[in-house]
Amino acid sequence: MIAAAAELPRGIRINAVSSTVLAEATRHHPLFAGFPPVPAVVVGEAYRAVVEGSMTGTIVPVK
Repeated sequence: MIAAAAELPRGIRINAVSSTVLAEATRHHPLFAGFPPVPAVVVGEAYRAVVEGSMTGTIVPVK
């Protein structure tokens, strides 16, 4: 992703949010054994940070 971000035209950014299963998606928890559920509001805050921020070529982990 860092390489792709460097090649994008000026003003275009690329970022990613990497989270585990949402705490609210309880029926999916068995599929993600060993991964702690994350509240949707925390994941939403990470998305807001990458959209409203100035970073590019960044993967934002949500734990």
